[in-house]
Amino acid sequence: MSPPDPQHGSDPNPYTGRGVIGLGLTGLILKLDEGRVVKVAKVYQLDNIESDDARSDMEYINNINRDTLKNEKSVYERLGSHKGIVTCFKTSDYGIELAFAKQGDLESHIAANPEPDGSSKTDWIVSLISTFSYIHSRGVLVDDIALRNILVSDGRLKLADFGQSILLPLTADVDTRVHKYYFFDNSNPQWPTANELPSTHGLFFGSIIRKCWSGEYASASSVNAEAQILLTHNGHMRAYDSAATMTGT
Repeated sequence: MSPPDPQHGSDPNPYTGRGVIGLGLTGLILKLDEGRVVKVAKVYQLDNIESDDARSDMEYINNINRDTLKNEKSVYERLGSHKGIVTCFKTSDYGIELAFAKQGDLESHIAANPEPDGSSKTDWIVSLISTFSYIHSRGVLVDDIALRNILVSDGRLKLADFGQSILLPLTADVDTRVHKYYFFDNSNPQWPTANELPSTHGLFFGSIIRKCWSGEYASASSVNAEAQILLTHNGHMRAYDSAATMTGT
């Protein structure tokens, strides 16, 4: 049986009736005007569910979705304003008002547009590295890093979707705080060996990618510092992982 359509019941919700322009696992994106959207929890109607078990299951999902929105609200409040994060105008118990990124998410943008030139790609990569470094400095660990959660606004990248992110105390040492993710077989979780990983030769910041994979950075700020050095001292083209880069010539 398919779950009922999500809606917002009889709550005095100021966003009830707004058109849905985006649908996520735990939330909905509603359009407010040409410059703003609001993210609300995906809440399913329970009135037409006859089974007590099904009703209980759906209410459990509703509560998870509400808690996820509450967590995301706290993350936006912690992060504040930053050029690499989608602008948050307002938060409330009902939703999170955000800037409308009309160019969509990066995954869709890449699929629908010609490949950008080297300079633009470098700017994008450096922007993301810098933004993640800032986010870590604010005691936030981003759980779901994916192209679909990076928005494109006026040609610039903006991180969004922090519902699953981990909010640490501001006094926590993010450099030494480890959060394990078991993406592999639980019976034998292990990172691929160097020979099993794809080559980074010829890629933008290929040397940085390779060092990330091998665990050579202590923090996001270390990654950011090396990216800035590559650009400042070597220029955009040195961001390529070429034979010259690997041999130091």
